[in-house]
Amino acid sequence: MTIEQNGYDLLAAEYYDIFHRTCRNFDAATAQALAKHPVSIPKEGLVLEVGCGRGRCKEFLGIDALRIVQLDSSRQMLGIKERESCYLRVHADAASVPLFDEQFAVVVGFLIDPFIGLNFFSEAYRLLRSRGLFLATTPTAEWGVSLRNELKIETSSARFLTKGGATIAVPSTLIPPNQIEEMLDHSGFHEILVTPHCLPKNTSPVSPDIQQVAEKKKIGIHELPIIHLITANKP
Repeated sequence: MTIEQNGYDLLAAEYYDIFHRTCRNFDAATAQALAKHPVSIPKEGLVLEVGCGRGRCKEFLGIDALRIVQLDSSRQMLGIKERESCYLRVHADAASVPLFDEQFAVVVGFLIDPFIGLNFFSEAYRLLRSRGLFLATTPTAEWGVSLRNELKIETSSARFLTKGGATIAVPSTLIPPNQIEEMLDHSGFHEILVTPHCLPKNTSPVSPDIQQVAEKKKIGIHELPIIHLITANKP
């Protein structure tokens, strides 16, 4: 999919609505993951938020807007009016960023499954300065592959049902944690940590896509890992 043919352009107007319960459940799991595993953000230097949507660095990490460069392959996502402020917005593919090497203290991405892979990890490494931090979340294969098999859809695609009843497929690669670690190591990162996180117990409403997989696995909805929190450092 080219950046001119981006399914997220069609989702941007409603992506952050409570109607998309799975995404809102991911938000809740992300907030809890960061509370359980606090991340030390460098106090100085630019922060690149990839696949930014409306921006989440202030919400989840408390980073000052003047430090943040927001990047997304969807023009409509970059154009969402109710968004976090930033220093600069860039329309580009996260795996091919038109910016110079070693400009950033942090590269961060919440839900990087549309572009996760060696190309993206290598690009993040290139963009980070020495001792820079890589921080990301991604849906778990344990949840997502099971769901997609049940729905009989491609395991490399996520399915969104819109408020108008349309179905939109977008790229979504789900990778087991050991393979994520291997790819980050291959890209040059060290101090790599990939941790699974479940839905917080006070979350409501719960996505039927999470309920369905939990029932299939015969576990509680709060026992099913739905995201991985990923941290790594550039030497």
